[in-house]
Amino acid sequence: MTGHQARPEGRGSGPTVTLLTDFGLRDSYVAAMKGVLAARAPEARVVDLCHEVPPQDIRAAGLIWAGAVPYFPRGCVHVAVVDPGVGSRRKIIAAEGKGSTFLAPDNGLLGYVLRGRDIHRAFEVRCPRLYLKPVSATFHGRDVFAPVAAALAGGLPLEAVGPPARRLVPGGVPGPRRRHLGGAGRHGLEVRGEVIHIDVFGNAVTSLRLEPGLRIRSLEVGPLRFPRLSRTYSAAVEGEPVALVGSSGYIEVAVYRGSAAREQGIRVGDPVVGQWG
Repeated sequence: MTGHQARPEGRGSGPTVTLLTDFGLRDSYVAAMKGVLAARAPEARVVDLCHEVPPQDIRAAGLIWAGAVPYFPRGCVHVAVVDPGVGSRRKIIAAEGKGSTFLAPDNGLLGYVLRGRDIHRAFEVRCPRLYLKPVSATFHGRDVFAPVAAALAGGLPLEAVGPPARRLVPGGVPGPRRRHLGGAGRHGLEVRGEVIHIDVFGNAVTSLRLEPGLRIRSLEVGPLRFPRLSRTYSAAVEGEPVALVGSSGYIEVAVYRGSAAREQGIRVGDPVVGQWG
């Protein structure tokens, strides 16, 4: 990788900037960020990933970010502004990894899309000459993130944004707790996790993935117990719960033509226990 932002692979010669926020679409916030990008990087294509992240919900933002970013070409500038600490001493990080550039507050968000060795380089954003003036203490998305993203999309070397970032706030989906089962005819693996996300359909996404080479013996999610995983949502009778591996790779619980959250009372944080054999 050179010090300059790579152009996206595929059609078109302009850079791509993606936006993920918790700003919603009722107010002017997203439009203001896009206005800055249009003024400072008119050649850039701006793609909205999501602006309906639950307010200040870093985990939900991270899961949405992780679910979308892998399907974009290399060379994008991915911007996430879910920032409960806006205006405080929290850092803003510009990181290079997986062939693209990522811009986010240092609050764990980056850990959902870049982990450990995925990060090629990372810098603290400390470059006031790039910012809009005056900088609002409550709207860094417009005054800091958008102009810095525009500069990076325009070819600004990553290291020009500020000093190297020495330590980042950890983030990402917590790994499950594992316990090997044995004795009295029992063998296999028990894994414990939790519900980490409720999607727009009311499906409860868990922190568990299917263990390679093993088959499920049972799965408990909140009040529900499943002896096996199904392949599709429609494997259940209408209105009945079903467990399956979702498109994100995580095991989830759904209600066919219904909502697991509404009809089964499943919530984020509910315990999940799986047994594999």
